[in-house]
Amino acid sequence: MGRGLACGAGPRRLAAGLGRHGARSGARLEPGAGTADGALPARDPRAPARTRPRRPVRTAATLVTAAAAPRRHVAVVLHDVAPSRWAGCTRVIAQCQQVARHAGVALPLTLLVVPEMHGEAASPEFLRWLRRQVQLGHELALHGYSHHDDGPRPNSLAEHLLRRWYTDNEGEFAALAHEAAAERLSAGLAWAERHGLPIAGFVAPAWLMSPGAWAAVRAAPFDYTCTLAGVHALPGGEALHARSFVFSTRAAWRRQASLLWNRTLGLVQYRAPLQRFELHPSDCDQASVSRCWSTLLERALRQREPLKMAEAAALARRTGTPPARAAA
Repeated sequence: MGRGLACGAGPRRLAAGLGRHGARSGARLEPGAGTADGALPARDPRAPARTRPRRPVRTAATLVTAAAAPRRHVAVVLHDVAPSRWAGCTRVIAQCQQVARHAGVALPLTLLVVPEMHGEAASPEFLRWLRRQVQLGHELALHGYSHHDDGPRPNSLAEHLLRRWYTDNEGEFAALAHEAAAERLSAGLAWAERHGLPIAGFVAPAWLMSPGAWAAVRAAPFDYTCTLAGVHALPGGEALHARSFVFSTRAAWRRQASLLWNRTLGLVQYRAPLQRFELHPSDCDQASVSRCWSTLLERALRQREPLKMAEAAALARRTGTPPARAAA
């Protein structure tokens, strides 16, 4: 039924809204339409007068308020970039770019690269692909060296659950001493330099770092590091709180919990200065997960300016919490 005609409208109501030849009130009529002599039908005196909608007045106060409104940002990070997960990485990147096109923006990503994922060396083809991603405007960051937790045995049940169950033995820097962490960071940076890959920052697998690992990261030549809850600029340590959108896909109950959590987080962080989407190569494997983060990301891209994590670190230096009060 046409717009404006309610279901079940009676004959009188329909007749009041129609001209003599069935044209709706206010509808555009062709020349000669209307009465037999070509005149337009007489206007119903009971119909309200039509007025042009008034444009809102832009005063100096509204202009100042708009200029003073803080800019909001969004960053997209792809974890576990390695040969064994290359296919998943390309699917997630393609989905991100499709979402960005729908939102009408360009979207640079930060790719977290693992030099030897579980001991697997990178192929020449994969290294060429990484260099191509840099040419396309994406950023690279170091994401551990092997992405495997082979540190000292857990000392408690809580630590065992965190390192063996929650992270599935992938929290490589969770329990490393300072010297061991520094050695792996140096090896990762040397690997990147050897293959012509510019590295901006460091993000530990599962965001887990021991006190010794924290000290080693602060001493290394990185622009930033991250935790689950925020971005830390280096070397100063200024922190910007930005809770991550992240999905767990290893089991059905984890996926359902992730969907509920991230939808809630989207409401809670609606006005946050920075939103972080921390994606993984498997995040396009399940339609419900892919649909969830794609919807949240498109909404963010329509309202926020996208940036890479090095730019987020610069934002932390300007507006973040001083190191003395920053929470790890």
